[in-house]
Amino acid sequence: MAGIERRIALAGLLALAFSAAGAARVEAQAELLGPGAGFISVGGAGIATGELDDWLATRGYPTFGGTAVALGLGGYRILPSGVMLGGEFNGLIVGEEAHEGSEVGIGGGSATLGVGYLVNLSPRARVYPRLGLGIGGMALWIESQDTARFEEVVAGQAPAPDETVLSRDGLVVDVGAGAEFLPRGRRGPLIGLRAGYLAGPFTSDWDTNEHTVIGGPEASISGPYLRMTIGWAWRR
Repeated sequence: MAGIERRIALAGLLALAFSAAGAARVEAQAELLGPGAGFISVGGAGIATGELDDWLATRGYPTFGGTAVALGLGGYRILPSGVMLGGEFNGLIVGEEAHEGSEVGIGGGSATLGVGYLVNLSPRARVYPRLGLGIGGMALWIESQDTARFEEVVAGQAPAPDETVLSRDGLVVDVGAGAEFLPRGRRGPLIGLRAGYLAGPFTSDWDTNEHTVIGGPEASISGPYLRMTIGWAWRR
């Protein structure tokens, strides 16, 4: 698994661990934070990679389709007026395939700050629209599977295994809505569902760590999403 994909998966696992272990701590901080909630999410998302897939296919590389697994974490504060202020991070795991002794993969993610408006349907159920603004990016990587001995690399007798990463990034707009169910009322565990559309019409060229790469195919993380959320709600 390539470095970017490893970091996305690790973020999801850490979010799950902190969500389970940190509920008591969240309650202790509720007086400071005010009413709100924190959560992790998992689901699926569409991405705009059709032109990139066509480019890869014509050159014999594996393709990945227009969908991704989404892992996220976020939180929000509820103001007395019902306005919700919060932030979210969502990583996208698209895939990784072997190709002529290398691993080729695609991944991405976004981070947004958002505003919503909470509507309580009952003490245990609520819905809200949300508008988020932030940044996002995606990456195409080719990672060598070759190995080399340490002393040979240090002595310059063999090249070090390498990884080429091409990336694009830019501003994103997240328009969506959520529904949450709280079994204990307005505090305690919550489960929910989020649906929406992430627009990220990246206008930048592809980049490596050292160079701008022109003439590449269009690709972005734009697309619809559907996620299940699990978290913890608190009140003052």
